[in-house]
Amino acid sequence: MVWKVFKKNKPPATSRMVLVNRQPPEELTEPPVMPRYTHNRIKTSKYTVLNFIPKNLFEQFRRIANFYFLCIAVIQLFIDSPVSPMTSILPLLFVVAVTAVKQGYEDWRRHREDNKVNNAPSRVLREGVVKDLRTRDIVVGDIVEIASNEQFPCDLLLLMSSDSEGKCSVTTANLDGETNLKTFFCPSETCYLTTIDDLWKLRAVIECQLPHANLYDFKGRVEVYRGDGGPIKASLSTENLLPRGARLKNTSTVYGVAIYTGEETKMALNSKMTGNKFSTVEKSMNHFLVFFLVLLVLEIVVCTVLKYEVYDDDTMSDMWYLGVPDNTTSTTSDVIQDSSSFLVIFNYIIPISLYVTLEMQKFLGAMFIGWDDDLMCKNTGERCKCNTSDLNEELGQVQYLFTDKTGTLTENCMNFRQCSVDGVKYVDVGGCIHTFDEDDNSRTFPLHTCPANLVTFLQTLALCHTVEASPKIKAAEPQTVEEDIELSNLWLEYQASSPDEKALVEACARYGVVFEGYIKGELRLSVKGHTKTFTRLQVLEFDSDRKCMSVVVQEESGKIWLLTKGAESSVLARCCDDTKQQRLHQATLNHINDYAMLGLRTLAVGRRELSLQQYTDFASQLTRAKQMLEDREAAVREVTERMEAELQLLGATGVEDLLQEGVQETLESLRVAGIKVWVLTGDKIETAVNIAFSCGHFKRFMKILYVNGLRDHDTARHRLAQCQEDITDDSFYGLVVDGASLQLLYGNLKEEFYQVCRRCTAVVCCRMSPRQKAETVRLVKKSKESPVCAAIGDGANDVSMIQEAHVGLGVMGKEGRQAVRCSDFAFARFRFLKKVLLVHGHWYYIRVSTLVQYSFYKNVAFITPQIFFAIWNAFSTQSIYESLALTMFNITFTSLPIIIYGLFDQNLPPELLLDRAELYRNNAKNSAMSWFNFFKWNCFALWHTCVMYFGLMFVCFDDTCGLPDAQTPDLGLFGTTLVSICVFVINLKLVLEVRYFTQFFFWSVIATLLGYAVVTLVYQGFLSDFFSNYGVYWSYYRMFQSSSIMLGSMLLGVVCLLPDLVVKVCDSFTDVRVEERRRKNKDSPVTLKYYISYVNEAFYPGEESNNWSTVTNGPRDEDTSLENKHRRENGAIVQSEAFTDKNKSTETGMHVGNRTFIENETAFSNVATSLSESWTSESTVI
Repeated sequence: MVWKVFKKNKPPATSRMVLVNRQPPEELTEPPVMPRYTHNRIKTSKYTVLNFIPKNLFEQFRRIANFYFLCIAVIQLFIDSPVSPMTSILPLLFVVAVTAVKQGYEDWRRHREDNKVNNAPSRVLREGVVKDLRTRDIVVGDIVEIASNEQFPCDLLLLMSSDSEGKCSVTTANLDGETNLKTFFCPSETCYLTTIDDLWKLRAVIECQLPHANLYDFKGRVEVYRGDGGPIKASLSTENLLPRGARLKNTSTVYGVAIYTGEETKMALNSKMTGNKFSTVEKSMNHFLVFFLVLLVLEIVVCTVLKYEVYDDDTMSDMWYLGVPDNTTSTTSDVIQDSSSFLVIFNYIIPISLYVTLEMQKFLGAMFIGWDDDLMCKNTGERCKCNTSDLNEELGQVQYLFTDKTGTLTENCMNFRQCSVDGVKYVDVGGCIHTFDEDDNSRTFPLHTCPANLVTFLQTLALCHTVEASPKIKAAEPQTVEEDIELSNLWLEYQASSPDEKALVEACARYGVVFEGYIKGELRLSVKGHTKTFTRLQVLEFDSDRKCMSVVVQEESGKIWLLTKGAESSVLARCCDDTKQQRLHQATLNHINDYAMLGLRTLAVGRRELSLQQYTDFASQLTRAKQMLEDREAAVREVTERMEAELQLLGATGVEDLLQEGVQETLESLRVAGIKVWVLTGDKIETAVNIAFSCGHFKRFMKILYVNGLRDHDTARHRLAQCQEDITDDSFYGLVVDGASLQLLYGNLKEEFYQVCRRCTAVVCCRMSPRQKAETVRLVKKSKESPVCAAIGDGANDVSMIQEAHVGLGVMGKEGRQAVRCSDFAFARFRFLKKVLLVHGHWYYIRVSTLVQYSFYKNVAFITPQIFFAIWNAFSTQSIYESLALTMFNITFTSLPIIIYGLFDQNLPPELLLDRAELYRNNAKNSAMSWFNFFKWNCFALWHTCVMYFGLMFVCFDDTCGLPDAQTPDLGLFGTTLVSICVFVINLKLVLEVRYFTQFFFWSVIATLLGYAVVTLVYQGFLSDFFSNYGVYWSYYRMFQSSSIMLGSMLLGVVCLLPDLVVKVCDSFTDVRVEERRRKNKDSPVTLKYYISYVNEAFYPGEESNNWSTVTNGPRDEDTSLENKHRRENGAIVQSEAFTDKNKSTETGMHVGNRTFIENETAFSNVATSLSESWTSESTVI
């Protein structure tokens, strides 16, 4: 190994080199030395048979609680332990075993899926023939054959296609969820390949990027050697790379060379897990654990010191029966022994089962949100999806919601509505293109002739895109309206990565300019029945910096055109600025602003004629830029900036994106719930503001502040100061800010900007990049208040903010599934967010917080008697409990009911939580896990402990305490009785906390109490050397022999729970459900007439029997029902008004709610009560 010391370190590789067919070209005098690339095996599993036990144990004991109990168990093995080491070892083994089995099963399933993928058959070109191999045997440089509908086994560079044009159609739904077909192309220098023999003889060297996770970024170049001189070079891009997991469509066969394999494929790199998120409850729980650890150390120190103080006292000399030696000197080993012994008997103050119980509750509880039929989309059948169960309770703590607009608040279903061409407005009316009346813009009329400039505009839209056309059955012949405007019946089906592009191309087809597809290297258009062909020379893809895309085409006449469409801020800046164009610019810009006020998405369209020399120069510069591996984007952008200049403005388009159903009601409910909503969008300001008003994010009574168009820090600081002055506490404000201004504000004015935002009711951020969205979420998340932030979106551009937020929410929209895959929770519609947060989030938080508080409570109540007993036994470290109780208390005697509670309890009904969204505020800022509630729970625990211990001491004060044959109670009987009372009280304490009784919970309590009795009866009924249960033999039986102990135990249980019951009764007077019932009884008096009618119907039910709602509200005709339905649909709005003006409309806000239906006898008692209150006033009704 000495040679390694002197071996020179090679510089890290900056690119990857691949030899096609794994053979170097003969023209290379020095063939490159190829590194050993990774195999094509996919491994999602964590463990193997050999490393499962050590690796899993290592991971489990990295948890501080597990490591703590491991240390306790080890200490017990090496000291003279006051209790059996099994009291720590068995619970620890149980917790570790349960977790290991769960993780082992999950890993076994991953192994099984890995084997299916790795052993799948593939066809690889080897030795001139196509051979059948396993997928795992593919190596970099192999040429792989793929047939239609097959998945790509690794990342392949497309070399040859059965399509004559060297392209293929692919669906990438497994990667990003986009169901539309995408087109991939062979490099220009491999299009001549037609046979397998050509492929085998191909000698080429590919140089490309090192593996990375970006699905939409691939750069490289290929050098093809044909034996006639130097290599022929061609650039490579994303459209040449077939990613693993994608599926071939509409193409019979393709061949590609393996570039990235196994764990280096883009699919595998995108499967890497992001950093863990921790809920607010877990953070508070860790604080409580630290508190108890400090308390534990304090107890040990105090008891150890007191022990030596007591033993040095003269009174100990009279206690000869203890066997304390005289004149002994305490040594260090004695102190360590005593301290360790106190640690052993007091350590149970930390609940060993807390983590495993919490994990089981979260894992099982996460399934319920997926089973909720109200969260299932009726159109697609998609249910709510939980990608992580660690953040269930965080749904009940959200204070800020950051939402995308397109596809999240809107349908992302685009419809062409209006366009502006050469300063003239046109509008779509019933699928026909109309123009506005010059005298009255509210009137339109169909065109009799199609102007040439409109045809040019539509032709530009029909060419400037990357849409794919595929034929379908033609329903009928094209129709012609008036003279020469032909309407197509869309006998072609279009596939596009952008809904905007698809809407524009379909609109052009409706108006007679039909894009028929890319056929034999040419774009074919049908313009008013006449076929035109164009050669597509270049496609300059859209990017967020340029905010536009361009296509270079050549007419049959030889003219070359650069066609551009994009954001008006980008396209207008690239147009000529002569006088005529300036007037057109202003007119078009006015029309764009009009479209934005209507909530339409806008694009500007322009074109430029290029001479052959200009295009040749641009093409050569672009080719050189695309062949660069480093800084390719900057080089390409520099060339495109020169190409996309001096444009001639043609016009603009307005495309409608409809709001989703229930968006306004959802936003209103969230506002009432105390959640601040920020809309982060890439749309222009006017469009975003108009959508904000239409969806109810902005209100008409709000004053809207604008922070846009900032150019320097002084202007920005002055504008923020002005906003601060304008904002008063007696009004409502909305804030609008654009992306360019945000870039400036995030430099040195973050805090000032946030202070303005937090005083506004609603915020809209426009023209934002994905990075700015994440920065905005981080700005709020890292503020002094540290609010819980949620982010919701549907597209890949929302992934960064979804991952940045505390809770990431994905919408299963039309922009793919990348946001869904990267989110914590995902659902199909934005309106589902209302129930996810207000109902499930509320329940999850109450359940988990109660579970944590209860876990600490029960251990305090159980272990504190050990401290009291230490005083009675002169701090001799004698345990009051037998080993069985210490072992089984956490894992069996108290575990099942709290798990069932954590799964099924509903402290408030879902209808009430939805109707009264302000109830969500009750849990704000982690209120259930506050130190006040923590000490409240533990005060109850101390009360229960004192009553149980000292009460039982009082019961046993008599030497016989009612035992037969004048037997005296011993330590075994005392400890067994104390454990029995403790198990009974602790389980009934949870019964008092339950607000929604189910059969599961009822039987879990019964099973726990009976299980305790059976286990104790069996354990104490037989002597065992293994358990060393001599001290408690027959103690449980003797407990039943004493009437004093039995009666005292029952009374002590009642006294323990009496304060808890009193507190619950007092709380019930302010319980929201009681208030709701009182309000309904008050607002809906019962008349004697309806009472008699109801009684008759109850005893003699007919076809039209009345329920309680009929009695309390009288007959409800159709108008009344419709009115109630309308009030329910607008409940959130009513709540908002009630919440903002309590004195004026609180009663109105509370009146919204579902009615309770009560049957027969229960109804009678309620009727009688209400009747007694209203008898006098209603007597005239008889």
